[in-house]
Order: sequence, then C-alpha cells, then structure tokens
Amino acid sequence: MKKAKGFTLVELLVVIAIIGVLVALLLPAIQAAREAARRASCTNNLKQFGIALHNYHDSLKTFPPGGCVIPNKWERIYSSAHAMLLPYFEEEGLKGLYNNNQPWQNQRPDVARTVIPVYACPSQPLDNPYMHNLVKALVWDQIFTNGYTSIGITNYVLCKGVTDAWCSGPSGAPPSAPTYVPASERGIFDFNLATNARRITDGLSNTIAVGEGAAGPKFLATSTTAQSPLASRFTPAPQAAGQDQYAIQAWIASEPSVNSLRTAGKLFVGNIMACTLEPLNKSPVTQAEADDQNMHFFQCMKSQQSPATLKNPTSGGYHLTPNFRSDHSSGGNFLFADGSVHFVQDNIDVATYQYLSTVQGNEIAVIPE
Repeated sequence: MKKAKGFTLVELLVVIAIIGVLVALLLPAIQAAREAARRASCTNNLKQFGIALHNYHDSLKTFPPGGCVIPNKWERIYSSAHAMLLPYFEEEGLKGLYNNNQPWQNQRPDVARTVIPVYACPSQPLDNPYMHNLVKALVWDQIFTNGYTSIGITNYVLCKGVTDAWCSGPSGAPPSAPTYVPASERGIFDFNLATNARRITDGLSNTIAVGEGAAGPKFLATSTTAQSPLASRFTPAPQAAGQDQYAIQAWIASEPSVNSLRTAGKLFVGNIMACTLEPLNKSPVTQAEADDQNMHFFQCMKSQQSPATLKNPTSGGYHLTPNFRSDHSSGGNFLFADGSVHFVQDNIDVATYQYLSTVQGNEIAVIPE
C-alpha cells in the first residue's frame, strides 16, 4: 500500500508548540516596539508644545498664564493656557469659535468636546472625548441642554513649581507677593501670572515648562482634602455617578475643584497644572482642589513642608495640586523652557526634581540622563 503523506499528531503538536514559543518570544518585543513608538510620538507632541510656547512668547513677549481669572471670582475662569495656545498649533478655526467674553464653562459644546491630537499622549487609555457623568450632574446641565457631556482631554500639564497653592494674590492680582507664593517655590505657570524668559533666572534649560499628566485606571484621583490626614493622599476617591474618578483634565478648563463643590458633589479631578511637591508617578494622584474661602489670606501656601518626603502631615494651606504622572514606564517626558524634551526617571532625587520646577530658586540642578 502507498503510504499517505501528512503530519502525525505528535509532529503537529510539536509544530504548534514551536509556534507558541515563537509568539511568546516575539510578543513582548512587538509590544515594546509599539510603546517605543508611542513614547517617541509623545516626545514629539511636547516638542510641538515647546514651539507653540516660544512662538507665543515671540508674539506677546511672555508665556501664557495658566488661566485668566476675574478678581475674586473663581467661578469665572475665562481661558486656559491650552486655549490661548490654539492658534500656535494651527487651530485658528477652533480659536475663532472660542468666545473670549465668556468663561470656559459657557463655551459651545462642540468646542469643549473637540479633540486636539497634539494635546493627548498616544499611550493614554481613556476615550477622548471623555464622557464625564458627574460634571454633567454638578455643573454642565445648564450649559449642555442637549445632554451631551463629553470633553476633550489633555495629557500635558503646565508646571506650577513646587507649590500646590491656588492663589490669585490680592484682588485677583498675580500670585507674586512672597506673602502668598514665594518666588523660590513658583514655576512658570499660574493663574493670572504671565512669565517672560527674563524672569526665569534659573535658566531656560534647567526649568520645567510642561510635563505629562496621565489619566486612566493607573491614575485615579485621591479623595484627599487639605484638612484630611496624610494617609488619604494614597486613597482613591470613591466612584461617583457610576464612574471611577480619574485624574483627568479638560484642555479647555484650568479650574480646579473647589472645597464647596467637593463637599456637595464629591468631585475629584486633575488639572492642566501640576507641581513637584509630590513624587513623579505617585498613584493615586492627588486631586486638584482650591479652598474658595481662603484664596487671599495667610492659608494661601503649600500644604506640606518641603522637600516632599511625605513624612509630615499637611500643614498650612488649604489647597491641593496634582503630581506629574506618565503612562510610559519608569518615568515621564518633560518639556523644558528652552524647548528641549527629556525623559525623567521616577526615581529622580526629590530635591533635584523640585529644583528643576522653579524659575527663581537659585539652585544648581542638572537634568539626570
């Protein structure tokens, strides 16, 4: 009889096993290659931010403020730095739809939900635009009468320095008086604070301008309040309106949650500004909250002693600002004021990390490579 050609069962199982081993070996390499590509794309996004910031500076002789606030009216925040930068990202059409005579929450729904690709890290896992049920319940019912509640989010946040205080200074002036936020603690960005290059005496190449502000399952917001125990800085906020509370930030809004809103509605969020008071990639992420009753008094100071060892209880201010965080492993991308982008490891020395975030700290700090 003529012998039939083909694999025996044993041979077939051996081939399948070999293919399985090859796939197991190749899959991590493929995933690593994809993440490397996403990280490179993230780096390029931050370089675009650097170009936009410097073009803005060339035009107006200053970097944009983190947000524009009406004196003593914290619910009237008219524009975020991200909104001000739109023309420098070739988004003149979108900027034309933005009404400069209205605060951010009164802008058109189609403006608020617009996704700007360069504002989002390709590694971030959330849907963009993001459907925020709690914000709708607390704030936007009167605005989005059609029931649409999605917001375009950003993963690139501005550096406030080493302070987590939300202060506008006397009568809405910039937070420049040492009584409020000392110069040695301030970063490039804050409310009503327009910083020009000459004021960055620590050097443009040694001063952080923008860093990553990731959101998603890895980076839930905390339920921390400035009056609460230190342990709550590591306690995720409870679900609200059927959603986990991620440390998200809408590019259109520079407003933190306020204590009255947090008390009434349990809203815990991130912000388009971050600080170095707490370590890079701390998770969960300290929420953004301002004490709307103590914006102009002695309580307007950072909530912890420095450096950020997290060994001391909260002391002083009734304000909170998120930490920087990244979906890239072991560190995060940072844009410096000279336009360069560096990947900073999350085990960076705390003091060096904080020195790099201030504009007039008069410290000697070198970016670790």
